[in-house]
Amino acid sequence: MPAAAAPGSVLHRTDSSVVGHGVSPREGSVGPVARWLLPNLCAAVFAVTLFQVLFFAGGHALYRDSDTGWHIVTGESILQTRSVPTSDHFSFTRAGRPWMAWEWLSDVAFAAANRAAGLRGVELLAALAIALAVAGSTVLALRLGANFFAAAGSAALLLAVTSVHWLARPHIFGWLFALAFLAVAETHRPGRKLLWLLPALAIPWANMHGSSILGPAILLIYALRRAGRRDYLLASMLSLAATFANPYGWRLHQHIFEYLRDSYIMDHIGEFHSFDFHASGAIWVELFIVAAVACMIDALRRREWPVAILTAALIHQGFFAARHWPVAALLILPLAASRLRFDSQYADRLRAIDRRIVGAIPAMAAVALAAFLLVAEKPADRGFDPKTFPVQAAGFFADRAAILPEARVFSTDQWGGYLIYRLAGHQRVFIDGRSDFYGADFLTRYGIAREARPGWDRVLDSEGVTHVIIGPEEPLAAALHTSPEWKVVRTDRVAEIFERDYCRRKAGE
Repeated sequence: MPAAAAPGSVLHRTDSSVVGHGVSPREGSVGPVARWLLPNLCAAVFAVTLFQVLFFAGGHALYRDSDTGWHIVTGESILQTRSVPTSDHFSFTRAGRPWMAWEWLSDVAFAAANRAAGLRGVELLAALAIALAVAGSTVLALRLGANFFAAAGSAALLLAVTSVHWLARPHIFGWLFALAFLAVAETHRPGRKLLWLLPALAIPWANMHGSSILGPAILLIYALRRAGRRDYLLASMLSLAATFANPYGWRLHQHIFEYLRDSYIMDHIGEFHSFDFHASGAIWVELFIVAAVACMIDALRRREWPVAILTAALIHQGFFAARHWPVAALLILPLAASRLRFDSQYADRLRAIDRRIVGAIPAMAAVALAAFLLVAEKPADRGFDPKTFPVQAAGFFADRAAILPEARVFSTDQWGGYLIYRLAGHQRVFIDGRSDFYGADFLTRYGIAREARPGWDRVLDSEGVTHVIIGPEEPLAAALHTSPEWKVVRTDRVAEIFERDYCRRKAGE
């Protein structure tokens, strides 16, 4: 456990006190050219994260989940109509029903990136957000007085933990907002004005991701501090009020609250399941948990209640759902690194040099190089993985859209988002990843059909399904093979397409 330290010790030093702690200004001097051309620690962390996300994690890593597809198409619709949708136009099972596109601003960002450079543009945007979050966490660690090596080590651990949820989806923007709220809350002192910018920041957060309530919660927790308590309370209330500045007003908060209380969805949707500690790389999450618990215990010893309570709450959320570990790491690791006692004159000299290096030019060069390499790669090596998604099979529906314009296609929820993206304007889907929209009752019926449980055929009949695109290993595929009403019209290693007999006869006419 981190050792206690008296006020004014190296454990509590601030960014401005590094030079002078056994380090002379000359030892930390950097030439005027090197100051601009060399990368500092944060620029290095940014560049490493950017390249790790885009290239070393694999060209399809950001598209492991197909929800990106419907996010892009939603954003494109908003750009074209200049209005936020209020009803569904993606599915034939829930067509026209009220729908809240509560991450509409993120959708617009993804659509704009897609317009500019296709899926590669979306990848670059997502990777930039992730890299900024990891680098920003490192900046906060240093700002709070972390040892140079402790900050670098926390960045490496953060890179590993956040990778469990590297996806081109709106939650990555939520990481940036949460980090900004914590940074201001941690560094605020009475008389400083940066705290009053947070309510304005809460507005875009509320329109980009549903985690916006975390911002006011952080400020409320920090109101336990004696100094500036009224400031924190007022900023928290103003930030909470700002989250109502969205197209749906208070109904958005009600919707998210009811969604997160739905036990069926929490139990059956994969991203809300607990982390699998048997998975490869679980050791990094375990190491983070050790660091987080040590940080919480140290905060309790010092009676720093905001840090202790926030850390305990984030650890709890991480155990509740695996998707919460990345944001927990982003917020906790800077706090933990700043508490790690690690006296080293060499580290102090590195920090003194690091403070004098701007790092902006190397960071921009990394972005330019990443963009160049993205363009140079083959399109098949990026985007949705053809080994996971029906990239080839989906062309069947695009080719036959004119013949069977009223086709009703059943697919898995995981493939629904991809089909929305690929067949936008041609075919609607049975279901996609919007579990909050479809609800528990419909998801139950969908599960019956997908798993070919008794009554599966009645589910398909009730929705007028004419085609099924499903993985060959799915239980429904086996059931359709034995049904005289369905015939295979296309098959490959990823997907099989089944068609009702009367559809085949109609297509032949």
